[in-house]
Parts: sequence; C-alpha cells; structure tokens
Amino acid sequence: MPAFGEPCHDEVVERHEGLAHQHREGDEALAPRPQRYAEIRRLLRAAYGRYAGAVAEEVFPVYLADVLDIEADGAAVLVALDGDALVGTARLQLRPDGLGLPAGAAYVRGVAVWPDREGGGIASALMRSCADRARAAGATSVYLHTTSVMTRAIGLYERLGYRRTPAHDTDSAEHYGLAAEPPLHALAYRLDLVA
Repeated sequence: MPAFGEPCHDEVVERHEGLAHQHREGDEALAPRPQRYAEIRRLLRAAYGRYAGAVAEEVFPVYLADVLDIEADGAAVLVALDGDALVGTARLQLRPDGLGLPAGAAYVRGVAVWPDREGGGIASALMRSCADRARAAGATSVYLHTTSVMTRAIGLYERLGYRRTPAHDTDSAEHYGLAAEPPLHALAYRLDLVA
C-alpha cells in the first residue's frame, strides 16, 4: 500500500464471498487488463444509466463519461467477484484533486453493483474495503458525492456511518463547465476514520 497521498494504481480484487483480498503488484498493476476495464465500464453503464432521466440531458452524457473514465483519476480500482463473475466495483482516490477537500481526505467514487445483484451486501463490502484501505494509508476521512435521486445509495452510506457535509456540496453541471438548469446538486458525505 502506498503512503498516504501517493497515487495508487493497483488493481484490487475483492471476492464477495469472504472478501479475499488480492493485491496485484508490478507491471500488471500499472497497465490494468483491458478486458477487466471493459467489463467494469459495462457494469458502471448499467448501474448509472438508469439515472439518465433524472439528470439534465446536457449534463448526463458528460457525467456518465466521467464515471466511465476509470483510469483518469489515479484511483485504486476495486472489484467484487462472485467466482470469476464481476458483481461490483468502486474506486478509491487517496489524493483527490480539484474537489476542495481537506488534507488527509480520501475520496470514493464509481460505486456500482449489477442491478440484479443489489441488496446482497456487495456495495457495503466495497465501501468498507475502501474505508479500510484509506485508513491503512493514513487518511483521516473518506468523502463521496451523490445525488438526491440515488436514495438507495444514500441509505447505504448513512448506515455505514457517512454523514452529510453540505460545505463540500457541488453543482455537477458547474463542475463540468456546463450551464444547465436545474443544477445537479452533488451531495457530499464524509466518514471520519479517526475518533
């Protein structure tokens, strides 16, 4: 695990049953397997695509492209597997840039589970793994953004101890440099890792 704030490029595999951790080091870690990323993008498209009608039509394609750009933010990519089948994914940034978060903050994004696998604890396991990895790297908190239409996700985050942090809310349309109405409020949530 890199020191806090250093980029983390390893592919992390979480097996849903028992969550056996597997860290990949070396060349494969720096050049993620394209077939895995293509599958992750299909999963993200399936999970996030259902929100297209709830987001301004000029914002959604830009937002979805950002979610699908899994190699852009230097994040660790976590996947949950059931056997060899991909069932969920999340990304953890140990040095989130451009979000105005406090020093020591990590950032979770792109949390997704195949819609037919929701409710089975996969997203919870991924979120816990992100928090554990952030804590192990020296982070003092984990942040994420969501929208009010993602009610199921909000319930999960709150059950896991994340609390609203309105001071870090953003307008996603503005974030993407778009002038859209109505604004797409990205609601900030924070999990404190240190008591």
